[in-house]
Amino acid sequence: MKEKYRRAWDLISSSRRTLALTGAGISTLCGIPDFRTDQSGVWDRHDRETIFDIEYFKKNPGPFYDFAKEYIYAFGDILPGEAHLWLARLAEKGLLSAIATQNIDGLHQKAGSKTVYELHGHARSSHCLQCRRRYESGEVVEIMTRMAVPHCSCTGVIKPDVIFYGEPLPEDALESAYHEASRCDLLLVMGTSLAVYPAAYIPNIALNSRAHMIIMNVTSTSMDSHASLVIHDDLRDVCTAMLTLI
Repeated sequence: MKEKYRRAWDLISSSRRTLALTGAGISTLCGIPDFRTDQSGVWDRHDRETIFDIEYFKKNPGPFYDFAKEYIYAFGDILPGEAHLWLARLAEKGLLSAIATQNIDGLHQKAGSKTVYELHGHARSSHCLQCRRRYESGEVVEIMTRMAVPHCSCTGVIKPDVIFYGEPLPEDALESAYHEASRCDLLLVMGTSLAVYPAAYIPNIALNSRAHMIIMNVTSTSMDSHASLVIHDDLRDVCTAMLTLI
């Protein structure tokens, strides 16, 4: 086993309170595209400038649902990867207090993690933009078998509880993540380039509270020089190795 993996384990196992911040890099390993930077062909068929724009969605939700049928509502068939399973195991062993995630796929919960702050919302539920009626994901999928754009019985358009560009992040999740960052003594950053705000403020909050930071990401980040340990290896390899240490 690589020495840096053992160093990471030493930091984690000696921490009193660890927070994990996760991004698309842990879910791309499961087959979910990184919708912000994906180069696999997603954006050859869909307009990245409008798909997640709330004002465009309100005017014309059709393009979003063309995209969502293939991606967002396919999450139910995808299983958690090694990174999700490792974090869930850490929490089970009392070595991880919470997860703040930029992902909307719900894979942390599928893996068994209990305390997950979803900074960009999720697709497990939706709501009517007109009457605010709540819908479960399965209900929306069923409605889409009858109409291209799901509408409520009141005729309003149904929107998933994913945060679109132009919408504020959920205050409860963001405040909880910030509070946890201010209390942790170790921040574990996984699969994110730390380029998207306000989630990218979390490392600064943790560092200001004198926490250590481990960054696990295949590419470098703007915070690498502030980390106690940086690992740029493939996350599947890292977490497969780390699982053997628990």
